[in-house]
Amino acid sequence: MSHTDPMAEVDLHNLTFTETVNANLICCICHAPFVEPMASPCGHIFCESCIYQALESASQCPVDRSPLALSDLKTAVKIIHNMVNELQTYCPRVSFGCNHVGQRHMIEHHLKNDCEYTLLPCELEECGELILKKDMNSHVETCRYRMSECMMCRKKMRAFELEDHHELCPAEIVKCPHCEITNVRSDHMKHLGECPEHPIPCTLSPFGCKWIGARKNLATIHQKECAYEGIKDFLYQQKQREDALHEELNYARRGYESLNSQLEGINTQVSHMQDSLSAMFPSYFQSYRSQDMYNDDEPITDLNDVPLSPQEIIMSDNERLKNDIETITANIASLELKQNVALMTETLRMQEEMQSLRALCHGLRMQMHYVLMERRGNVGGPSTSTAGANATPGASTSTNAPTNPINGITRMRNWIGWSFILRRIMITFRLLM
Repeated sequence: MSHTDPMAEVDLHNLTFTETVNANLICCICHAPFVEPMASPCGHIFCESCIYQALESASQCPVDRSPLALSDLKTAVKIIHNMVNELQTYCPRVSFGCNHVGQRHMIEHHLKNDCEYTLLPCELEECGELILKKDMNSHVETCRYRMSECMMCRKKMRAFELEDHHELCPAEIVKCPHCEITNVRSDHMKHLGECPEHPIPCTLSPFGCKWIGARKNLATIHQKECAYEGIKDFLYQQKQREDALHEELNYARRGYESLNSQLEGINTQVSHMQDSLSAMFPSYFQSYRSQDMYNDDEPITDLNDVPLSPQEIIMSDNERLKNDIETITANIASLELKQNVALMTETLRMQEEMQSLRALCHGLRMQMHYVLMERRGNVGGPSTSTAGANATPGASTSTNAPTNPINGITRMRNWIGWSFILRRIMITFRLLM
């Protein structure tokens, strides 16, 4: 983590000057030499930041209380800037040992480039510790984040990692504490697995043997005297049975835990369902709610007085709903059968009516054809009266005798009546179709 020196940015108001500063160069607000001096129309001079803060609270000059606004301020004359910048001041790091003295406007440059007592972050990014500039070189040489090399395996790492690396370095020479043989650390663990002087427990220690001794004495001395050696086959068989039983027990335990989790999930779902059904059908759960008011000290004399649980109520409601659904299904089937029979009967009746209407229409068509043919024969036929054989000579004879007008009107009326009846029948037939 990188850090910065808190004195990198100089506060010009808090500098220590070598001599007493002229009172004409002192700001009447902060009582320090001017910093970026600003002049008011009334002739007073203030630090720029000081007068800005003063005008935020009151729009008047802090000295003579005359009206003053930010737009009225102007930068002070150049000679004022030069006089306050040329004041001699000590380095802000004088308390750490820096004896530098210089003009005020050069102090910031001195801190950033020349001051040996400025705090700088360590050159190593992982460290970031603030160190005096004069001590930077010595710090880098001893910093715990510097790169170092193991003298045994020549591996490079940070200095703080090297301290722990010495205990695990595979190239370091390690002496066996049991047989005094030296090996590199990478081979030391292998040697401990073969060292004849390394103390080990008896191979039957899991069954109760408490002997611990040198590896070379296990086969030559102890196994001949071990009380468990004669029954080791039985002990191993017993251990296999125990392992099998433990495995079965663990399997049963996992199954039990799985069933418990499923049961908890089912209970949660049932509880939510009870709440939903209680809100939808409060009358069915009234007896269960009254169970809290039931007196447990009084004996139950009638089984009908025992309040039903929500599960029993739900089951009874399910049976009732199932019976209702079966009844409704049977009624619907019966109604559908009746509707089919009625539809078939009505269809047959309509077919008979349509047949009769077709026959009637055919009869009317034939009659209309007869009427039309008769009318055409009367209109276009030969004359009904001709000149007789005994007609008086010289008398005029008529070639087209006129027909009876009463018979023509009667035929026209009949024709109009039959046309009207035929039109009504056609309209009725279209409606039935």
